[in-house]
Amino acid sequence: MNTLRDELNEIISSEKIRGIEFLRMNNWQWIMDKLAENFLSHGKQSLERIWLWEAIEEPYASYQPDDGIEELNSLLCHSDTYWFIASDEDGKYWVLEGTGEAIVSVLSETRYFEYYITNKEISWLICENHHGVMVLKGPIASERENA
Repeated sequence: MNTLRDELNEIISSEKIRGIEFLRMNNWQWIMDKLAENFLSHGKQSLERIWLWEAIEEPYASYQPDDGIEELNSLLCHSDTYWFIASDEDGKYWVLEGTGEAIVSVLSETRYFEYYITNKEISWLICENHHGVMVLKGPIASERENA
């Protein structure tokens, strides 16, 4: 049985998508911890949840765009590098580092799954959940304006 990680690796390889790679196990836990501290209502305890978006602290914006990929494309700077967290259905999180362009390319080629994206400073968060709802936390709008 293929994992989400296997599927993502296959897409990255077969589509020759450059600018994105998985982080090694010992290199990503601090990102999840910092994400939890900055955005989730119960800090690191919230990481035990399958759906992290249910624990995002208010205030945040949420809406259902017509096209989540196109919406994401408008939010991210193509050349900047981000942390991309892919959420497997069983609560397993896969953390990648990638450019905005690479992340959008990967998502355009994969089956639907929940994901989270944050900047390198972990000062804002984008999520698209399994209902197709985008959740934005922090000063994301300034990201694209400065591109």
